[in-house]
Amino acid sequence: MFEPEQIERILIIRLAPLGETILTTPVIRALRQHFQDAYIAYMVAPTREDLISANPHLNEVLTYQASVPKLIYQLARRRFQMAVVLQPTFRLVLHTFFARIPFRVGFETNAGGKKLMSLAVPNNTALHETQRYLDVVRPLGIEIIDDEPEVFVDSAGIAWMNNFLENQKLNDSSPIIGLNPGAATTYRRWHASNFAILGDQLHETYGAHIVITTGPREGELARQVADQMSHSPVIVNQATPMQLAALLQRCNLYISNDTGPMHLSTAVKTPTVALFGASNLIQWAPPWDKHAVLASETCPLMKTLSSKEWDTHTDQARENLAAITPDAVMATVEKLAW
Repeated sequence: MFEPEQIERILIIRLAPLGETILTTPVIRALRQHFQDAYIAYMVAPTREDLISANPHLNEVLTYQASVPKLIYQLARRRFQMAVVLQPTFRLVLHTFFARIPFRVGFETNAGGKKLMSLAVPNNTALHETQRYLDVVRPLGIEIIDDEPEVFVDSAGIAWMNNFLENQKLNDSSPIIGLNPGAATTYRRWHASNFAILGDQLHETYGAHIVITTGPREGELARQVADQMSHSPVIVNQATPMQLAALLQRCNLYISNDTGPMHLSTAVKTPTVALFGASNLIQWAPPWDKHAVLASETCPLMKTLSSKEWDTHTDQARENLAAITPDAVMATVEKLAW
């Protein structure tokens, strides 16, 4: 086994959507705490570099390239000694092998099993995603002190947020509550009318500014919520991940479907209420104290089905979300320390 003083250059790889990228951040922190003087780089999917660009535990952020020869050259010339591959993809293991990275750790891959791996762990999807990723580095003798995800906001993100609040006249003493009605699939979306009712209740009860965040191609959904509200909310369109992180960090509370911005909110330590209807709670629900999860208590599928398997149970998913009422969310908000 390598001793910490023998590892000086480390590469982390995870090509993932927004939420999954965020949930790998405890691995970054754990590696830095163990290999304090190492050069640590993270290779992410294109457009995801913004999420970790300000992470102080990293020396460099790399973007995955479609050209395999260029990619391998990019890695080889950096002379990494260890690759930490945080997805069970044999192609990525091959890349690190051809880049002559001698020590390769990660999951047993879908196509190659333990082939070309110095250390391979089972891909245990019965765990929360953060714990699944941390399982990759635990065999290195790394003690996990903190398993919460973290996203750091840079000065440009803060400047954008301050300018946004000033322009929208949100920079007074009133609390700011964010609502996120979108999700990757329609059956993971709590109904727009529920978000509208909830937004008005939150404004009336707490005197809060209501901000509706949207993802790509979700502008119409945000307008559907706003049009049904008595109070006029502010809609956030086309914010970058870093800008959204800055805004969510400024929010006093965030209420979201199970989607990437929900994970981003927890990572900037904003109290978050997550609405689940079609995801594995064990794998994806935030387990940390300052957040809350609302989900069907009677649906056993929510602890067994993978995200993809829910595609064939869409009626059950909608039924699960329909069972969550605005009053139930308000009751949860009242109990949450925020």
